[in-house]
Amino acid sequence: MDISQEGLRTLAAVLREGTFDAAAAALHITPSAVSQRIKALESAAGRVLLRRTKPATATPDGEVLVRLAKQWELLLAETRAEFVGAPDDDDLPLVERPRIHLPIATNADSLATWLLPVLAHFHREHAVAVEVFRDDETRSSALLRTGDVLAAVTSEPLAIRGCALQSLGTMRYLPVATPDFIETWLPDGPDADALARAPMVQFDRNDHIQRNISAALAGRPVDPPAVYIPASTEYHRAVTLGIGWGAVPVVQIADALDTGRVRLIADHHIDVPLYWQYWKLSSPLLQALTTSVVDGAARVL
Repeated sequence: MDISQEGLRTLAAVLREGTFDAAAAALHITPSAVSQRIKALESAAGRVLLRRTKPATATPDGEVLVRLAKQWELLLAETRAEFVGAPDDDDLPLVERPRIHLPIATNADSLATWLLPVLAHFHREHAVAVEVFRDDETRSSALLRTGDVLAAVTSEPLAIRGCALQSLGTMRYLPVATPDFIETWLPDGPDADALARAPMVQFDRNDHIQRNISAALAGRPVDPPAVYIPASTEYHRAVTLGIGWGAVPVVQIADALDTGRVRLIADHHIDVPLYWQYWKLSSPLLQALTTSVVDGAARVL
């Protein structure tokens, strides 16, 4: 199989831009040249790599080559950096080192609690520019499959093909509400009838933690009115302001529990295991990021 770097770059551009015309503009070539490169790449691979839709999407075989294209870009950037000054060369001031783009994915709660300090320290130590894609921990691994990110915080315990997997620990969620909310909505405890009436705060429509907790407490599925707050810090504030009850990570809610601003609505919790999945690459920066993430998670989770 003769896979050209030119073909990989063109495939990645079509998927990033959405159409052949937009990819041609980004690459400063003609749409005809884009089409010819994609046809040549598909002939070399012996597979259909693109669905000619608007926007264009990758077939499963195309996703494999998109990941290869992104991996090649990272390795090429690190190699280029070594020629003009290695990104981790201590003899060269950090402000003069070339920055290398590192896209990763994570869930909002990890970003708001333990991951952001890790990334801040990593930026102080390395010449990088990390791009964070935020998605639910059950969905972030999809960005690895499509090649959009190099690594991801995920709840999936099985490694994606071409990726390595490391356990980060467990994030524990507690169902809490303000004392006034509990007195108003759950005066006799979280039984099925009360939980069906009491407003519940959810992150978004992909967030199932609250519904899993309410079903466990009620002994059956219930359908309470839901308030959607799609940001981790604001979600925490919404619960402490009494908008509804919600499941909040222990690391976020500990102070409010200690001061009595919120109370447990029941002696119950949900543990969400987290993993770090990353491409198997001989990349010093990716390995350094992995070490930082694993160490940072171990201090909190």
